[in-house]
Amino acid sequence: MAETMFDIVVGFLLYLPVNFFVLPYFTNGIDEYSVATMLTISVIYSSIAIARKYLIRRWFVNKNLTKTLQNLTKFIK
Repeated sequence: MAETMFDIVVGFLLYLPVNFFVLPYFTNGIDEYSVATMLTISVIYSSIAIARKYLIRRWFVNKNLTKTLQNLTKFIK
């Protein structure tokens, strides 16, 4: 649950500036319902989402792995 909430908050905060800086470049294409524009926007947002999800997942896995290793070393000592 913590990972999901963290991912949502990071996504929200990440996409605010992306919306502000990226979407204005595509206003003409959006007005004209251009398929190429829609595909380009989709690729940009999908690339950011994939990188975000991957990095957050790796961070949570490493955090949990570190905690598990620390608990194991307590039992060994």
